[in-house]
Amino acid sequence: MNIRIGCSGFSYKDWKGTFYPSNIPEREMITYYSRYFDVVELNYSFHSMPHPHTAKSFLERVPRMRFSVKANRVFTHDRSYTDREVSLFIKAVEPYMEANKLVAVLFQFPQSFHFSEDNVEYLRRLSKSFEGIDRVVEFRSRSFGRRDFLESLQELGFSLVNTDAPRVKGILVGPWLSVGDINYVRLHGRSSNRWFEHEKAYERYDYLYSEEELGEIKRRVEKIRGGKETYVFFNNHYRGKGALNALQLKEMFGQSVGSIPKGLYATHTKRLWE
Repeated sequence: MNIRIGCSGFSYKDWKGTFYPSNIPEREMITYYSRYFDVVELNYSFHSMPHPHTAKSFLERVPRMRFSVKANRVFTHDRSYTDREVSLFIKAVEPYMEANKLVAVLFQFPQSFHFSEDNVEYLRRLSKSFEGIDRVVEFRSRSFGRRDFLESLQELGFSLVNTDAPRVKGILVGPWLSVGDINYVRLHGRSSNRWFEHEKAYERYDYLYSEEELGEIKRRVEKIRGGKETYVFFNNHYRGKGALNALQLKEMFGQSVGSIPKGLYATHTKRLWE
């Protein structure tokens, strides 16, 4: 199948005892993760500039894994990048490119980044800075929900990220269009009451999709899939909920998942049936 399903991030301490064994060393997490998934979205690169040594280490330990790498915040939130920072980031992902294991660089913009001529021009400049690298873009602001603009994204050099998120004021959900060379889906959960008001950041992503909701997502993914490579990442990461939902969706698509970690079922199954 041309659908690959995985998680947004893998190195979470609160996954110990749920997805991971309780005593697993952090260095071994990526290897354990690769038992169940062959694709992962790396998010640490948003907060700190990644390094090629990390990429080489991952490729040595999990050679069959494909990687999506989230762009550093200087490109999406600060929007004050220099040529030096572009060079550093590209060098960091080159090992994935050389091994043909790079899915894309993910540019996820904040809700404060609204549709405007200046911001479209910024996207054009950003795309040119990363020319030659597969790149996908996620908009949080509903102001970008303009079909004419979204369908022109490929001309700018981007594939569109389709998202599932709470239907709250100002947030773009979907829009479930296939734009660009690949299909890319991010699932953030539906915690509408904690999306804006929360004490800790993880609360926004503390959500477990029901089987009915996963069935709905499956239908939406099938609708946009076509003949393109399609990547689906679960970002509802708190306590391994995204890992459980990712395994469930893999099963719905007829993909083998082996034996689901007992900790996931012990922690979350009851809630699935409430």
